[in-house]
Amino acid sequence: MSYETITVEQRGRVALLTLNRPEKLNAWTPGMMVELRRAMEAAAADTGVGAIVVTGAGRAFCAGADIDAVFKSNVEAREADQPENTATANSGDWVSFLHSFPKPTIAAVNGAAVGIGVTQILPMDIRIASEQARFGMFFVKMGLVPELASSALLPQMVGQARAIEWCLTGRLIPAAEAREAGMISEVVAPERLVDRAVELGEQLSGQSAFAMAKIRQLIIANTNANDTGAVQRAEGIALGAAYRSWEHKEAIEAFLTKRPADFTKQAGTPID
Repeated sequence: MSYETITVEQRGRVALLTLNRPEKLNAWTPGMMVELRRAMEAAAADTGVGAIVVTGAGRAFCAGADIDAVFKSNVEAREADQPENTATANSGDWVSFLHSFPKPTIAAVNGAAVGIGVTQILPMDIRIASEQARFGMFFVKMGLVPELASSALLPQMVGQARAIEWCLTGRLIPAAEAREAGMISEVVAPERLVDRAVELGEQLSGQSAFAMAKIRQLIIANTNANDTGAVQRAEGIALGAAYRSWEHKEAIEAFLTKRPADFTKQAGTPID
């Protein structure tokens, strides 16, 4: 499958998806998100892929929405009473898509990520960044508000006070501050970023896909839960399914025979 705004490369068991509009600092367009979703769906269906890494070409990760292709065209669409170009309209519910995605997703932020360049990666499982990365919730600068559930996801990660300050000032957040705040998990040298992301993807590709999917579901559902009894009941249901999984049996056999567990033997097995 060919794409116009992204590139797709497989490195081992990792699908490396690169936003590829470097002359526009990888500015977001509806078509880019549609292509990204299609590439991820293809990777999900490929038994040879265990994890997905998303990065950007050139010196930016994503400089927000393309002013001409998105903002200007939306003004014209509203004036003509026509549908607008939005993330939801063009790719469905991006947040639910990522939260229910069957394989781990990693964002490798190589440079500036602003506006939707930030919000599109918040639902991903892991975010790492280059020392040159900068993050900006620029919506206020365009007279807009955050989208893609970022008004919930960002404060869950960095706290309400910090999220409000970042969004109201629209300032660029250095990678080190983003890591200290909890939005990203690791900062690496620019030349190491993609290799490190792929290395992490390979590590996750060797884990139990069933367990990872269940763990993600539990954490997402229970992050703000107050009813610990309900949380434990949900964990019990997931644990019961895990006990019955072939991955659990493989882990036991591997331990008893003193060998590494092979969780790729039945790659592609549906996750209940």
